[in-house]
Amino acid sequence: MIDVELVGNALCLDFANTVNSRPVARRDWLATPEETVTWARAAGRPVERRAGLAAALPEARDLRETVFRVFRPLTDGDDPPRADLDALTAAYAGGLAHARFEHEEGRFRFAWPAPRTVETLLREVAASAVDLLAHGPLERIHACPSCEWLFLDTSKNGRRRWCSMTTCGSRDKARRYYVARTSS
Repeated sequence: MIDVELVGNALCLDFANTVNSRPVARRDWLATPEETVTWARAAGRPVERRAGLAAALPEARDLRETVFRVFRPLTDGDDPPRADLDALTAAYAGGLAHARFEHEEGRFRFAWPAPRTVETLLREVAASAVDLLAHGPLERIHACPSCEWLFLDTSKNGRRRWCSMTTCGSRDKARRYYVARTSS
């Protein structure tokens, strides 16, 4: 079994990273109901296996791509496309119709009542994306130079470069070492 990597430091960014690389993905955690359930459990947002789960996956993949297209330009200091911001707003507004306030740790937050479906997960992803857009820090959102995964840099010095040092960071360092050794 392949482990689910969660390196985005925000639910919406981890959701955008449910493909293993861009532009050509070899693994997609939203390809089948089983993989989606596995990813959601690993992300701490378990969903029930129910009738209709497979039918919800195209919407999940659409939201994933919308989230990616919203946050990827920010990594270069550009504004997201208006159409994608509008799509995210619509997803968020639609999710709010099913939300309720819950009191937690001295503040209120939106929550979605049971059952935990893929639709619930999508509402949480949209809320995460809106929260990150509204409250940032947007300047700390980066894209991995190797795989294009998005992540919120929570390091103390703000200089995180790769999605994960164990995968892309090690690969990149090995590649640079090889080039340096063979070109001398």
